[in-house]
Amino acid sequence: MSLPENSVLSREGSTEIVIPAVHSVHGPGKRIGRVFFNGQMAFNRDVSVMFLAASSQTRLMLDAMAGTGVRSVRIAHEARPDLEIIANDKDPEACTYIDANAELNQANVTSCADDLRRTLAKRVFDYVDLDPFGSPVHFIPAVIQGLKRHGIAGITATDTAPLAGTYPKKCFRRYGAISARSPFGHETGLRILIGHIVREAAKEDRGLECLLSFYADHYFRTFVRLTEGGAEADKALANLGYLDYDPLTAIRTISPERTSKKAIGPLWLGPLHNQEFLENMQAGDNLQTHNRCRKYLELWQNELDVPYFYENDEIASHLKASPQPMEDLLAALNERGKASKTHFSPTGFKTDLELAEILEIYQQRL
Repeated sequence: MSLPENSVLSREGSTEIVIPAVHSVHGPGKRIGRVFFNGQMAFNRDVSVMFLAASSQTRLMLDAMAGTGVRSVRIAHEARPDLEIIANDKDPEACTYIDANAELNQANVTSCADDLRRTLAKRVFDYVDLDPFGSPVHFIPAVIQGLKRHGIAGITATDTAPLAGTYPKKCFRRYGAISARSPFGHETGLRILIGHIVREAAKEDRGLECLLSFYADHYFRTFVRLTEGGAEADKALANLGYLDYDPLTAIRTISPERTSKKAIGPLWLGPLHNQEFLENMQAGDNLQTHNRCRKYLELWQNELDVPYFYENDEIASHLKASPQPMEDLLAALNERGKASKTHFSPTGFKTDLELAEILEIYQQRL
């Protein structure tokens, strides 16, 4: 087989891949060359491999903005050789990479050079993966309309700064929600993204459930399964609300309505994960970042599903004390209620206890 010009052979997971010789390797990445590939997104692609391996009912997939097609080919090669995959990118040059990767791995992947919205207007899919360079908001309506009944979407947002509160005006323009800086800003940013998807799905009389949602590196990622009918849309909308945060007292307050100008939202207050689905996911040795995948999968499976978390440093600063050892703190919290680590932060924890109880437990250990 002939390789695209200025390309090289590499390997990700257990799959041999063709990628541009010069490509992004850190952070959100800059557009280098015509066909985009970011090496740091290997973990993101690993999770897609894990997810599709556990989603056995999926038969037809669209990789909406496929770039080199590495995600599609890895899913076909490492998880689902039975899955029919359309890898779409509007740039015909990207399709030369997709075709080369498919041929190299004898994968059931077909390239398509078209505008995403036109592709989704022609055909409906069981699963659509949307991983754009930046915000996904422009394409979410088309993705929802292009999914079959009970279809699944995997959606990435790399505009974490607006969503997490650094640029609240930009967040409001894009997502119709107020964001704000806080110690748990990455969680509220993820929940704002999901809340936006809920509102867009409701316009089509569709609800949703989250199968897996997380923050990592420089992006948010959510896998949602659509539910059908106006009643399901109303049920999903009922899980939207607002979160008030007082930095002076560290108090968080959840409300279905906006109670102050500083309230964060609307955002998703429902579960981020489907525990039954997570139990079916496995982090095998074939994955590029298998140790990290195992760590995150364990965190997701054991994470208490409440709408915010606390930072150990935040509580210590509030009490003018030194942070407590995390394992000891979690053990003490679990004696009074429920508590867990959170994937959002290595020094964060989730609990169903009120702040006053947390402070009391913390002070007892000083």
